[in-house]
Amino acid sequence: MISQVHLGNSSRGAAFNNESSHGSNTRIIRLYFVAAACLLVALPLFLGQYDFPWLKGFLAALLTVVCVYPSVRYLAAREDSLPSLPIFCLAYALQFAVPAFIHDDTFLLAGNETKYLDSGDVIAALTMAVVGIVALQAGYYWFQRSSYRKIIPVAHLPLRKSRAVTYCILVGIFLPLLFTFQGIIPAEFQQPLSSIFRLLQNQVLVVIGILGWLYYGRKESKFYGVWLYGLVILVAVRGISSGFLEEALIPLGVFFVVKWLYTRRIPVAPIVVTVLLFVFLSPVKSDYRQAIGENSDTFEQSSLVKGTLWIQNAAEYWQDTFTGARDLTEATSSASDRADFIHQVAHIYSMTPSDVPYQYGKTYSFFAVALIPRIIWPDKPVAGSANGFYAVSYGITSEEGAKTTTFGVSILGEAFMNFGWAGVVLIMLFQGILIGAMQYSFGGQISGPGGQAVFLAFFVYFLNGIGSSAEIMFGGIIQNLICGYLILLWARERPIKFIFPKITFPLLSRR
Repeated sequence: MISQVHLGNSSRGAAFNNESSHGSNTRIIRLYFVAAACLLVALPLFLGQYDFPWLKGFLAALLTVVCVYPSVRYLAAREDSLPSLPIFCLAYALQFAVPAFIHDDTFLLAGNETKYLDSGDVIAALTMAVVGIVALQAGYYWFQRSSYRKIIPVAHLPLRKSRAVTYCILVGIFLPLLFTFQGIIPAEFQQPLSSIFRLLQNQVLVVIGILGWLYYGRKESKFYGVWLYGLVILVAVRGISSGFLEEALIPLGVFFVVKWLYTRRIPVAPIVVTVLLFVFLSPVKSDYRQAIGENSDTFEQSSLVKGTLWIQNAAEYWQDTFTGARDLTEATSSASDRADFIHQVAHIYSMTPSDVPYQYGKTYSFFAVALIPRIIWPDKPVAGSANGFYAVSYGITSEEGAKTTTFGVSILGEAFMNFGWAGVVLIMLFQGILIGAMQYSFGGQISGPGGQAVFLAFFVYFLNGIGSSAEIMFGGIIQNLICGYLILLWARERPIKFIFPKITFPLLSRR
């Protein structure tokens, strides 16, 4: 009898806690909607005092509100899965909503020609972004609730601590040393080994996820924290040496998501460091790339030496800026232009289909061969044709320039470039479903820290892929996820298992 009383009390207590938690979640969501409504009214009116177009301000604020919603929902529900959709939508807000407030309605064309965009084109682009993000979220949340998600297998990858630490030692110490001195490998072997190097490089990002689990999730010793921070810095420096800012920011992105996942708090410090690094390095990126391209001696140096060269050039540039030798606006324009995709979409909208006809799926043709490994088909077409077509057809560069420089078309811009407004809805809806499928397979608690770390190592490329073409963003993601999973299998805590839930099709089960 006593045990039954205790059980009843425990059940009533659990029910009370669930009701209290649900009530708290509801209050947070209601507060979000109230704050959003106030922002949508107050911000355009405030900006109107400075001759900022009211409709443009309203749509930019609406886009911001829509992009923030997944984060509010995630934090209110206290979810324990990877915050993939919240981070993805926040990245959209940073690259599509914020530039509408801080950047002039201009777009840079070939020959440094500045195009002044019509306000109607910018408003159309903002409307397109709002519609696209809503479709993205609808696809994601629909998949999370749909019974059809059971078709997707769940990668079950809990880790044994001892094996996980061994994996981190092998991959998180020796591989960074290999990449740091990658320049010593003869040039004739660089290209044949590039795909293998890329795969191994991503495993270092998996290590960051595992170390984050050990330090923040399991609350292990501070040694793992020192190891984690040191590895992030080392991989970022190696990324700087490549000449691509994205490679330097990716380890910071993995660290950001890992800390958010295990601490249940949005980490502000990694955001600040990422923004400062982006602004610091952007102005001299082109000069650095030209230097390592023309000077073969510099190119053959280690990653540490090359990374230091970029940092030194950036330090000298900003020293001249702060001493008055350069204009501050000129120094920050490079970073703001690289993070501005809303005016790019406005430029695409202004020329489609009047000057450039709809492509009706031609730029997505790479997906027909994307899953074939290049080791089987060495002459397989190179991904990136959509970016090249966009750059030449829309006057960003010449055909010769497209051979040496890449220009991202953005997922949103490519969708409109192919199918117009219908493409924006359908492509973004499909993208939300795909992210939901990968989240379900790798990002939940049932996947374990191993599955989540593997997913993290590739999810950060989605954030950069927002400004690229669909073939670049999705082309090799399935291959990389499977390879990352297989490489980490030996560190499992339990026997190998892929969970296939029972599949039911509601339409077919009725008699």
